[in-house]
Amino acid sequence: MENNREIFLILSSTPTRFAKCIRIFGRVRYNHASIGLDDRLSEVYSFARPQQSSVFLGRLVRESLERYTLKRKGPVPIVVFRLSVSEEEYRWVKSTIHRIQNDPEYMYNLFSVLSYPLFRGFSTYKAYSCIEFVTYILKHLNYNISKPYYKYVPDDLLRMFPDKIVYVGDVRGIMSKADFDDVYFKPMTKRMFAANVSAMFKIMGRSVFARGC
Repeated sequence: MENNREIFLILSSTPTRFAKCIRIFGRVRYNHASIGLDDRLSEVYSFARPQQSSVFLGRLVRESLERYTLKRKGPVPIVVFRLSVSEEEYRWVKSTIHRIQNDPEYMYNLFSVLSYPLFRGFSTYKAYSCIEFVTYILKHLNYNISKPYYKYVPDDLLRMFPDKIVYVGDVRGIMSKADFDDVYFKPMTKRMFAANVSAMFKIMGRSVFARGC
């Protein structure tokens, strides 16, 4: 099968307080992993917060340059990998992203991430962290994903694909400003607060009663 399309994996060291804690306690250089569908990185997706004010609410979102920089001037280090895929594989990746985006049951695997330094994470029903989602995609593209998805950290991609790196540097040097309305910086509302509380109890329940599903 001819490989005539490309997808992109992006590692980033983002400037949020949560991200800094992940890097410190997880002992990693990069805290976030995403998937891009074009070389301008105008279509990038990952499991993350839909709004900056969200604490417990997370899902598969489309990312923008401003999500990475938080509208600050400091550099945001990233690494970009380019993988060749067939047309059929590319369509599968895109349809999988859209399928999960349209399924409200999918959540961010928050407590697996928080517990990783001590317990090395765990799988949860319909929940992914950013790197879990990336390794799920890689597994279905027949790459060698030998461990459970939750056992990986973003830095593992550096060891897996050293020959696929096409960019190392500040995110502004390669990522275009996405041409869609980004709600990331909207302030917390009562509705969003209620959604966060609901998400907290839901992911707590799944983390206890629906592991490995």
